[in-house]
Amino acid sequence: MKTDPKTVEESVIRQVERWDTYARLAPTCFLIISALCISFGIIDFNAVFFIGIGLFAVTAVTWWFWTIYTIKHLVHTLNRASRNLEEVKTEFVTIVRDVESFKNDTK
Repeated sequence: MKTDPKTVEESVIRQVERWDTYARLAPTCFLIISALCISFGIIDFNAVFFIGIGLFAVTAVTWWFWTIYTIKHLVHTLNRASRNLEEVKTEFVTIVRDVESFKNDTK
Protein backbone atom coordinates (compact mmCIF):
# COMPACT_ATOMS: atom_id res chain seq x y z
CA MET A 1 0.00 0.00 0.00
CA LYS A 2 1.52 3.28 -1.09
CA THR A 3 0.78 6.36 0.93
CA ASP A 4 2.00 9.85 0.35
CA PRO A 5 4.71 10.62 2.95
CA LYS A 6 3.41 14.18 3.24
CA THR A 7 -0.07 12.88 4.11
CA VAL A 8 1.34 10.48 6.70
CA GLU A 9 3.42 13.27 8.22
CA GLU A 10 0.41 15.61 8.42
CA SER A 11 -1.70 12.84 9.95
CA VAL A 12 0.92 12.13 12.61
CA ILE A 13 1.25 15.84 13.39
CA ARG A 14 -2.54 16.16 13.83
CA GLN A 15 -2.62 13.10 16.07
CA VAL A 16 0.23 14.42 18.23
CA GLU A 17 -1.60 17.75 18.55
CA ARG A 18 -4.75 15.90 19.68
CA TRP A 19 -2.79 13.91 22.26
CA ASP A 20 -1.21 17.15 23.50
CA THR A 21 -4.64 18.77 23.86
CA TYR A 22 -5.98 15.69 25.62
CA ALA A 23 -2.97 15.62 27.97
CA ARG A 24 -3.65 19.22 28.96
CA LEU A 25 -7.44 19.15 29.24
CA ALA A 26 -8.32 15.69 30.57
CA PRO A 27 -6.51 15.88 33.93
CA THR A 28 -7.66 19.44 34.54
CA CYS A 29 -11.30 18.64 33.75
CA PHE A 30 -11.14 15.45 35.81
CA LEU A 31 -9.76 17.31 38.84
CA ILE A 32 -12.36 20.08 38.59
CA ILE A 33 -15.28 17.68 38.13
CA SER A 34 -13.97 15.41 40.89
CA ALA A 35 -13.54 18.31 43.31
CA LEU A 36 -17.08 19.51 42.60
CA CYS A 37 -18.56 16.01 42.98
CA ILE A 38 -16.71 15.42 46.26
CA SER A 39 -17.64 18.91 47.55
CA PHE A 40 -21.35 18.40 46.87
CA GLY A 41 -21.32 14.86 48.21
CA ILE A 42 -22.24 13.25 44.90
CA ILE A 43 -19.43 10.68 45.20
CA ASP A 44 -16.73 10.02 47.76
CA PHE A 45 -12.97 10.27 47.39
CA ASN A 46 -12.47 6.50 47.03
CA ALA A 47 -14.79 6.37 44.02
CA VAL A 48 -13.01 9.31 42.40
CA PHE A 49 -9.66 7.66 43.10
CA PHE A 50 -10.63 4.40 41.40
CA ILE A 51 -12.29 6.18 38.48
CA GLY A 52 -9.07 8.16 38.05
CA ILE A 53 -6.97 5.00 38.08
CA GLY A 54 -9.27 3.42 35.49
CA LEU A 55 -9.16 6.43 33.20
CA PHE A 56 -5.38 6.61 33.57
CA ALA A 57 -5.05 2.92 32.64
CA VAL A 58 -7.27 3.30 29.57
CA THR A 59 -5.34 6.37 28.47
CA ALA A 60 -1.96 4.68 28.99
CA VAL A 61 -2.92 1.57 27.02
CA THR A 62 -4.49 3.59 24.21
CA TRP A 63 -1.45 5.87 23.99
CA TRP A 64 0.88 2.86 23.97
CA PHE A 65 -0.93 1.23 21.04
CA TRP A 66 -1.02 4.55 19.17
CA THR A 67 2.71 4.98 19.77
CA ILE A 68 3.54 1.51 18.43
CA TYR A 69 1.26 2.06 15.42
CA THR A 70 2.87 5.44 14.66
CA ILE A 71 6.40 4.09 15.03
CA LYS A 72 5.52 1.28 12.60
CA HIS A 73 4.38 3.85 10.02
CA LEU A 74 7.50 5.94 10.54
CA VAL A 75 9.76 2.90 10.11
CA HIS A 76 7.97 2.01 6.86
CA THR A 77 8.35 5.59 5.64
CA LEU A 78 12.06 5.67 6.51
CA ASN A 79 12.65 2.29 4.83
CA ARG A 80 10.88 3.48 1.69
CA ALA A 81 12.95 6.68 1.67
CA SER A 82 16.12 4.66 2.16
CA ARG A 83 15.27 2.40 -0.79
CA ASN A 84 14.54 5.44 -2.93
CA LEU A 85 17.89 6.99 -2.00
CA GLU A 86 19.62 3.75 -2.92
CA GLU A 87 17.93 3.88 -6.35
CA VAL A 88 19.02 7.50 -6.80
CA LYS A 89 22.59 6.57 -5.86
CA THR A 90 22.58 3.75 -8.41
CA GLU A 91 21.21 6.03 -11.13
CA PHE A 92 23.73 8.72 -10.23
CA VAL A 93 26.62 6.26 -10.56
CA THR A 94 25.28 5.20 -13.96
CA ILE A 95 25.00 8.82 -15.09
CA VAL A 96 28.55 9.58 -13.92
CA ARG A 97 29.85 6.60 -15.89
CA ASP A 98 27.91 7.71 -18.96
CA VAL A 99 29.26 11.26 -18.70
CA GLU A 100 32.82 9.95 -18.26
CA SER A 101 32.33 7.69 -21.26
CA PHE A 102 30.97 10.59 -23.30
CA LYS A 103 33.94 12.78 -22.32
CA ASN A 104 36.38 10.04 -23.31
CA ASP A 105 34.61 9.50 -26.65
CA THR A 106 34.74 13.19 -27.57
CA LYS A 107 38.50 13.47 -27.02
